[in-house]
Amino acid sequence: MTSVHFDFGGRNATYTDFYNGFGLTCTVYLLFSAFLAWHLGAIAQTAPQAIGMLGWAFLATQVIALVITGFYFALVPTIFSAAAAISLALGAWLVRSQRQVMGHELGTGLGTWGTDDSGT
Repeated sequence: MTSVHFDFGGRNATYTDFYNGFGLTCTVYLLFSAFLAWHLGAIAQTAPQAIGMLGWAFLATQVIALVITGFYFALVPTIFSAAAAISLALGAWLVRSQRQVMGHELGTGLGTWGTDDSGT
């Protein structure tokens, strides 16, 4: 990967440069995603209505990553990716359930998706 050199954007580059760059970009994204999920989990304990659809968006992203991992990587990373997807699914479902309970306890008449289902 280091033996092939080519001009890219006015500089001499190799495939190793792209490999390292994409790897570091993915690492930064995953670290930020972990931080954001942790932070949203703390918020969901006290204000699940503030989370909205973010849990389901995280789940959709992880399922896509699971498929990609299954195609391009070994079994162990695929298992970890599946475990993360299952954890996110459970978390999104728990937030949804908690939103329903809080909505009924408060008498808001708001359904799961924030629509008025009180019949009025």
